Amino acid sequence: MASGVFQKRPKAAKTISLFCMILIRLSQAADDSHETSTLLATTTTITTEIIPMPDSGRSCFGWSSAPEAAGGNCSRSNRNGTLKCYGGMNNLAALNQSGKLSRVQPALEMLLCGWPKDGLNHFRDLQKLPRLRSLTIEYSGFTEFKFDFPEMLELHTINISWTNLSYISSRTFKRVHPLKVLDLRWNQLIQLDGPLLLPRNFEQLYLAGNPWNCTRNFKWMLLQPEKGRLVVDRDELICTDRKYKERQMLLVMHYKLELRRQCQSHEDLRNCTCLMHHILPKTHIPLYTVNCSHLQFQRLPDFLPDNTTTLVINDNMISDINPLRDNPYYRHVVDMQLENNQISNVDNLEGTYWLQNFRLLNLRGNNLRKFHVYALDNALFDNENANLLLLSRNPWHCTCKFGSRMRELLTKYKDIVRDAWNVSCTYRLDDDQLLAKVLTLSRQEMCNLSVEGSTQIHPIDWLNGVLASLIFIILGKLAYDYYYYKYYGRVPWIVMKMP
Repeated sequence: MASGVFQKRPKAAKTISLFCMILIRLSQAADDSHETSTLLATTTTITTEIIPMPDSGRSCFGWSSAPEAAGGNCSRSNRNGTLKCYGGMNNLAALNQSGKLSRVQPALEMLLCGWPKDGLNHFRDLQKLPRLRSLTIEYSGFTEFKFDFPEMLELHTINISWTNLSYISSRTFKRVHPLKVLDLRWNQLIQLDGPLLLPRNFEQLYLAGNPWNCTRNFKWMLLQPEKGRLVVDRDELICTDRKYKERQMLLVMHYKLELRRQCQSHEDLRNCTCLMHHILPKTHIPLYTVNCSHLQFQRLPDFLPDNTTTLVINDNMISDINPLRDNPYYRHVVDMQLENNQISNVDNLEGTYWLQNFRLLNLRGNNLRKFHVYALDNALFDNENANLLLLSRNPWHCTCKFGSRMRELLTKYKDIVRDAWNVSCTYRLDDDQLLAKVLTLSRQEMCNLSVEGSTQIHPIDWLNGVLASLIFIILGKLAYDYYYYKYYGRVPWIVMKMP
């Protein structure tokens, strides 16, 4: 029995210990939940302090619904010293006389919302607000400032956004000496005459969101680093012009500076004009054009900038085009303008990579008389890039063979040789030297065959007639021998004579 009692006591002890553990766990859970709720509350409080609610009173969003908008008036907020003007400043003088803009409660911030006119010329009214520190102009229709900003002793921030402002002078903000932040985002600015003249202690300039025309000069951002660094969002400036649409402005300016450096570093190109005419969409590779026309060049330049695809070198004295075959700088040149030079031979381009990949070749006004027609025919047939070939105003000489092939070439590729109807050549008729358009010449004219002479039988034609007669005789004799052999079993006598 004692042993039974001792067996029951351990079971009771285990039950009691288990019950105690449960109570301890419940109390810990209660404490944890209390700490968690306290931590969440603290975090919420901290978050509320770190991220304040946005102040809608510092923006012109929804300004047209304000009561003052109907009359183009201003209103004063005593809470933060903000003066708001909606569509005009018609009652600004009245507010000043009433003492609401006095020194006791000076206007520290000013919002101009929905300015209706094309030109903003009320800057003299700003001088009535000597304590003004921040000026915001938004959702307005003006396109330019009629005058420069006046001297303001405490104005350090100017925000002009969401307007039709399309032109701004480099001197507009020069007299605002305390200015530190200038925000010109989301307007209609296309270009700047140059870097803005800003105070010595200026810190931040914002220009993103404008439809910038990158064909204009913005290279000062890279050439003048001390001024370029002031443009805080310079990496976000996007070109909207047709030439560089959706390209980064800094990338475009970098390529322009690199092109200028390469052209000025080589003696052959110092007097030439180097331009960037395109940037490939996906790879962002720049494509360059070099124009060396009217510079008395006697040979093609030995050097061209990387990625040059167009060379315009008209009205010079060039006679040799071997660089198109040998010079690696010309490998990517697909457009060659060689008008009005002294080129007399293009046969050395036969079978070259350049001739099989060119896009435009202008040879008008040179000294070409003949060329290998078959070589050009094969090149145009294989070249899918060929778009334009100009051959007129050359002293072509149409012999019987060359003239006929030339006419066939012009007829076959008239969509590429777009001046085909203007290609003329000299030919001899009897003893006269005549000039006519190739496509209008007949074979008789180019081969110097008269109408009467064309009716006479040529000795070769006599020979052809004799050979044709012999063929018919042989075929007739073969048919005769076959007939007699089939029906009479008689073989030709020449077979009997053969051994």
